[in-house]
Amino acid sequence: MAPRLLKIQVQEVEHIIQSDTNPTKAPGYDLITGKLLKELPRKGIRAITQIYNAIFRLEYFPTHWKIGQIIMIPKPGKNPSEPTSHRPISLLPLLSKILEKIILKRLTPILAANNTIPPHQFGFRPKHGTIQQVHRIIHRINP
Repeated sequence: MAPRLLKIQVQEVEHIIQSDTNPTKAPGYDLITGKLLKELPRKGIRAITQIYNAIFRLEYFPTHWKIGQIIMIPKPGKNPSEPTSHRPISLLPLLSKILEKIILKRLTPILAANNTIPPHQFGFRPKHGTIQQVHRIIHRINP
């Protein structure tokens, strides 16, 4: 039996929206922006929190929140008529990204306490960039 997660609190959702949501970033296909979320009244934040808790209770992640809108960004100084002169980015719905941040915030201390992530994994970890990985490899080659 899986351990029960603590309910997501309105304050958690509000904190992520206010501190970790960029109001100028492009929205996903649903057109919900950071600016819109930052201006929501407390009642709206409560409704979002209820949706998040229902997702955990029902163990169902909304299919529409998994849909990414792909847009092509032109590379500077490249011929815009060539396909290789663009890079694709995927815009996901902001509400799914906020839930992801809440989950990450809860999981990170658990993973750290249990040494679940091996020390040689650098992807998606703070203070574990390419430079640190290069240093690790160099020290491994030349001890």
